[in-house]
Amino acid sequence: MDFNKLPDLDNVEVIDEELNPLAYGPGDYPTILDMLHSPQFNSDVIAPIDLLALSKNGVLVKDSMEKYLANKSNSSSALKEALKTPRHYYFYMNQRPVQKPKKHFDLGEICHLAFLEPEIFDKYIIEPKESMASKEGVTNLIRFYEKLNCCENADLTGWGINMLKEHLRELQATCSYKVVEEESQVLIDIVHENYKRYGGGIISRILKGAISETSFYYKDPETGLKCKIRPDYFNIEENIGVNAIISYKTTSAQDIRKFFYDAAKYKYELSEGMYQEGASYTTERKFNVTIMIMLQVVEPYMVAVFWWDAEDLQNGKYKFRHAISTVKECTDKGIWPGFEAAAESGHSGIIEMKQPDWASKVLHPVDIDE
Repeated sequence: MDFNKLPDLDNVEVIDEELNPLAYGPGDYPTILDMLHSPQFNSDVIAPIDLLALSKNGVLVKDSMEKYLANKSNSSSALKEALKTPRHYYFYMNQRPVQKPKKHFDLGEICHLAFLEPEIFDKYIIEPKESMASKEGVTNLIRFYEKLNCCENADLTGWGINMLKEHLRELQATCSYKVVEEESQVLIDIVHENYKRYGGGIISRILKGAISETSFYYKDPETGLKCKIRPDYFNIEENIGVNAIISYKTTSAQDIRKFFYDAAKYKYELSEGMYQEGASYTTERKFNVTIMIMLQVVEPYMVAVFWWDAEDLQNGKYKFRHAISTVKECTDKGIWPGFEAAAESGHSGIIEMKQPDWASKVLHPVDIDE
């Protein structure tokens, strides 16, 4: 062998590119016990969270959901669409019709609000069943709401039913309680009990000093694109020993395995990976823990608390980076291909179709006797 012909490894050019985007160090992600055994988690002291002081590379603000949704920055929901095709993303951001709010009782929505503000559990009340077709029924409801609102009884002498109904609507609009049917109140009480009982009260300990529904607005440092995140809660190491994103999910899954399946199906990992990256960059703190609180909206309405796996979070960060890089490229080029992006170059958008392997399984012979 002529050793003089071997490459000079001392002068070889090294390409600065990560070979395994899912790789991480052993100390990159804390463990459950790191939090549970930390002195901060086991202390009653609550460190206040100063949003202005945390706004290092962007803005943290307690704004309304309406303002957050109106902001055209990239969200995790939009970037999940980019993983389908760029045209899906473009439709989501520019052409999607406005969703109308639900008017019916929604246990998941109510419990989501109650999770963000636990005192809301005590703000639900059962409205007495009265006939709205009779003056007596409407008057009884007026007296009910006057008592709730701590106001004096109005003199209703001579009032017609239309005037009574109008006064009732005014009282209902100013009532601080949420009125539900008796069956709904039973469900809310069950959820509240499960919330307090789970893990010996671990949920309230995790949320000690945490801040809910804070919007983070920032520019992605690699692409320069505007981004936004709005975790259900976040907490800091001064309160619980780790900097954590805390997410809340409702589910109709009957067991934990089905919930894990749904988490992958709906790409929760992209959202959680983006939350960690966005919060870390914006605050210059290392947010490397994601805790997810699950609530069943089907019987028996159980609660569970999950600690996200490091590899799944790395996978989510990789998908986030892939999605936002795709959006950046499409933005720069001004093109937003749909399914034709799956076609090979030069094929004018025509996609080669091949059915999955299970479609070609061997058929069993059928013996037909005469």
